[in-house]
Amino acid sequence: MGDIYLYIVLGSVFSTVFLIVVFSGLPAVAKNRPKRSMDKLSYYQITPQSQAKEQLSFFERTAMPLFSKIGGLVKRLSPANIAESTKHKLELAGMYEKVSVDMYLAVKFMFPIGFFFFAIIMLVFFPLSGLLVFAVLALIPISYFFPEVYVRRRARARQDEIKKALPNALDLLTISVEAGMGFDGALAKVAQNIRGSLGEELNKMLRELQLGYSRKEAFRSLNRRTEVADLNTFIVSMIQAETFGISIGKVLRVQASEMRTRRRQRAEEEGVKAPVKLVFPVILCLFPALMTVIIGPAVIRVIGLLMDMAGS
Repeated sequence: MGDIYLYIVLGSVFSTVFLIVVFSGLPAVAKNRPKRSMDKLSYYQITPQSQAKEQLSFFERTAMPLFSKIGGLVKRLSPANIAESTKHKLELAGMYEKVSVDMYLAVKFMFPIGFFFFAIIMLVFFPLSGLLVFAVLALIPISYFFPEVYVRRRARARQDEIKKALPNALDLLTISVEAGMGFDGALAKVAQNIRGSLGEELNKMLRELQLGYSRKEAFRSLNRRTEVADLNTFIVSMIQAETFGISIGKVLRVQASEMRTRRRQRAEEEGVKAPVKLVFPVILCLFPALMTVIIGPAVIRVIGLLMDMAGS
């Protein structure tokens, strides 16, 4: 029985260390991993000879196939639309070109397993109280949702970034179109000068136009990948302008002015919310120190006087 207990502890330690190494290596692999080509170009893509001879890293040769198999198994056991919904979440977070659906599902599946071994180590080597034991055990099922929380936070931050960069992009697009450039050329100019998530999405839209997508389809694909309300308003206006033959320059001028107004209104709204958000930090952090500095000397003096009166 003692040998079995020892094997369980050693296995838990080994598994925890292994999972920590794997999870710590995933961001580096995802960052250095080349972006996947678009589906319609992947068939015709020619791999350079030097790139074909390039040897994969040890992590990509060992861990990546394992994660792909685990992700495929999780995908088969999950509901039918899990792959499509996961792909959409990764697209919103801007991670789909670096993190595949199988890898994401495998990471979600491995998180509870890693926390399970972590809980065994904590319970064996550290004397925990009842509340801490409950917290450690509760982390096992809750950890399954950690990757999803991270992806949602990253998607929300990306949407905010696109929303902030959109007015400047529309101003540049309006100036380029009114200067005589075609819409596609002006869009390429904007994508070249606007950095961040919006520039990446505009570059994807330009590649789709080069592949033969209509402008309406490319706009709708852009809206599906971002789900930003302001960008959706601009896309609807451009589709309607193209459908009814309205001047694109006038539509862009109106949209740019409206986006600047919305950005100013959001800034004013955040400024109004700031005092309310500062109430609790001030009460919890500033007031105790302030009261200590003001009332502290008086309290000490009163205590001294009371002790003198008691001694006399």
